[in-house]
Amino acid sequence: MKEFMKVFKGVAFAGIVLILLLLSCSHNDEIPQSDLELRDTLIYKKDSNIPFTGREKSRIENKIIEYDVVNGMKQGDFLLYYESGKMEIKGHLDHNKNVGHWQYFYESGQVESEGLFVNNLPDGVWKWYNRSGTLREEGSYKNGQRFGTWRQYDEKGNITKEKEFPGNDSTKVEEDYLEKLKNNNYKK
Repeated sequence: MKEFMKVFKGVAFAGIVLILLLLSCSHNDEIPQSDLELRDTLIYKKDSNIPFTGREKSRIENKIIEYDVVNGMKQGDFLLYYESGKMEIKGHLDHNKNVGHWQYFYESGQVESEGLFVNNLPDGVWKWYNRSGTLREEGSYKNGQRFGTWRQYDEKGNITKEKEFPGNDSTKVEEDYLEKLKNNNYKK
């Protein structure tokens, strides 16, 4: 009887795991490809001339994207998930612009980088982390430009590089990097 109960519990557990796996797979398959399109800075449903208002949750390139649209403009929380369903990017939008605190995640769930946006530009302290969670780099932006002391660290937390950016320095964030941040496509 003990042997039967042991086998029964094992089969029941395997069955539950299989059902949960199937439900999670079917849930992801239920999320459709986006039927929205961008025209002249506003978002529309395909084949419509009225700016879209509503919640967008769709698949784009095997990822899941989720955000609100009000009168054709992205507004509110912005969420992007890896194909696995784990969070990749989390931030806030106001009239199509990145604002407030943004976080970018490794697929493990560990924070990869985080910082603030003001009027669609990086502003304030930004930090980048190693996959282990230790600080890799930190520095400040002012209106999208680096300023102050920027530091890079090794895995043990020791400073490996330090560079000063004067407040009036014309050195800007690399255009490609800034463009990816603005368009919610940052990927290191």
